[in-house]
Amino acid sequence: MAEIVKMGKKQGAGENSKKAAGNAKKAAVAAGKLEVADKVKAAQEAEKWGEGAKSNAKAEAAAAKKAEADRKKAEKEALMKEEEAALPSGPKKSKQAVKKSEKPSRGLDLSQLDDSPSTPSALNATGIDNALDALDITSGAQEKLDRHPERRFKAAYAAFEERRLAEMDEDGSGKGLRRNQKIEQVRKEFEKHPDNPFNQARAAYNASRDEMSELKQKEIARKEAILASPTTPTTPATPKGN
Repeated sequence: MAEIVKMGKKQGAGENSKKAAGNAKKAAVAAGKLEVADKVKAAQEAEKWGEGAKSNAKAEAAAAKKAEADRKKAEKEALMKEEEAALPSGPKKSKQAVKKSEKPSRGLDLSQLDDSPSTPSALNATGIDNALDALDITSGAQEKLDRHPERRFKAAYAAFEERRLAEMDEDGSGKGLRRNQKIEQVRKEFEKHPDNPFNQARAAYNASRDEMSELKQKEIARKEAILASPTTPTTPATPKGN
């Protein structure tokens, strides 16, 4: 009888052990599934946040690009208004007349504009700028001298850079160059370009009336020399001390 009771206890203990093992296995499987589900959810959330960050970065880049374009446009418009305000009314009308009648392959005959014997009867004014210089000389227009070229330098360079970068993209001259390399090339061009305020006729801010008059006469003489010869210097004569 004792042996039967003992065997029953052993059998019950074995069944409980198997049941516990089965429960443990089920719990482990459930925990594994839960862990996988958590990882999938975390990955989905991370992907969602990443897409949101990329979208925000793209929007910020577009806004910055638009702001830069608006800034350059405003500087360019301000420069044009400033230059228009500085131009005398007489040469403005002359400029329109020259644009209509200019022929690139022929010199501009100015003998009918001024009877002064000191002015050449035919000047080599084949371009718009040279034609305007010739009209200024023959009509006796006062030469403009810039006392503060540094005030116009930033806006002038911004407009020049925007125009040259677009030209380099169109004609392919900037192919293979990074943006900073293109900008460096544009800066070197601007150093010698007529659009650079420092390459235009200028005088010291504290120049006297006599010094201003002398500089104006030198600038007029320089233009006469340019128009009377086939070669054109790139930069005007600068006053002493600048």
